[in-house]
Amino acid sequence: MEKEFEAKSVEESLELACKELNVRSEEINFSVVQEPSRGFLGIGSKSAIVKVSINDNYNVRIIKEFLEKMLKFYGQEGEVIVDVLKTMSFYSVKVKSTSALSNLIGKHGKTMESVEHLLSVYVNKMNDHKISILLDVNDYRIRREAFIRKMVNDAITKIRKQNVRRISLEPMDNRERKIVHEILSQNSDLKAYSVGDEPYRHIVIENLKVRI
Repeated sequence: MEKEFEAKSVEESLELACKELNVRSEEINFSVVQEPSRGFLGIGSKSAIVKVSINDNYNVRIIKEFLEKMLKFYGQEGEVIVDVLKTMSFYSVKVKSTSALSNLIGKHGKTMESVEHLLSVYVNKMNDHKISILLDVNDYRIRREAFIRKMVNDAITKIRKQNVRRISLEPMDNRERKIVHEILSQNSDLKAYSVGDEPYRHIVIENLKVRI
């Protein structure tokens, strides 16, 4: 979103923009549309006009403030790191702490997913376009992905060694199921499909070489 602001000087125009948009000076980009001019004997004088847009610094700040308040609510301490993956649209957010932060992660990351959803709703409410956020707490997603990959590879080994027809994996969210499908797409003798409804939707691995 771009918006124009007009005042006696460029500086006053920018101050007006920050006040109206409720942002800090480092959180806006601007270009001067019109330089101020006094005119001749006060005739034909012109105000300064600037075109202003909000930059990533704004979203980085409000993301950090949101999560820092949540950490404080839970009586925890941690560092919030925000990386811009795509300008003004996609952010990777990591919370790191020497504490386990298990109350922010929850069983199978369900609490973390809820926090991610709340954060996304909040940030999108503060913007006029869609913002995507990927939240990770104490590298849970990295550890969870490693666990899923091992689980799938163990299931593949069992299916082949024991000539099992099919194996059902534990319920997973959409992102985790994509990891499973990615692994199994490299095995032409196996078929994978999802069954059930959220939050119990899970993947079934089927051995195509075993006939019913």
